[in-house]
Amino acid sequence: MDDAGTIVAETARLRLRQLRPGDLDTVAAMVADPEQMRYFPRPKTRDEVRAWLDRNLGLYADHGHGTWYLEAKEDGGFAGYCGIRPLELEGRAESELAWQVPRAQWNRGLATEAASAAVDLGFTRLGLERLVAIIHPDNAASRAVARKIGMREERSLLLEGEPIVLYGVTLSL
Repeated sequence: MDDAGTIVAETARLRLRQLRPGDLDTVAAMVADPEQMRYFPRPKTRDEVRAWLDRNLGLYADHGHGTWYLEAKEDGGFAGYCGIRPLELEGRAESELAWQVPRAQWNRGLATEAASAAVDLGFTRLGLERLVAIIHPDNAASRAVARKIGMREERSLLLEGEPIVLYGVTLSL
């Protein structure tokens, strides 16, 4: 499909582009922060981020999509990531929408802006019919993003031993 780093969408304030190997340090710094990762089992190591980055580069080749780097139009700075990846959940194939913005960018609406663009991409360009988000029950900010982009709470469950709330949205024809 597209070369790594290709812009896949633009919003008023963001460019969503494919990840590049050179994004490792930027993403690793964000997810190493304990406060940033408080709704995850633990912060991520550099090696875990490298493996995540490699998986996403493979997803682009295999599925035509994955997680995208969020670049601020204003200054070209890192504004987080957002994307769509295949997920098996309780024996069912799903397409997961995930987002994360750095702490310095919280409460600016960037996650909602990026996630909304990703939903549009998923339904219009990727031909998906359903997207889900898996969110920690205490993560009020991400739950609000899910609701703002049209997702509905479906149920609570454990995923790899961690509590989550499943949100979903289906393409309405």
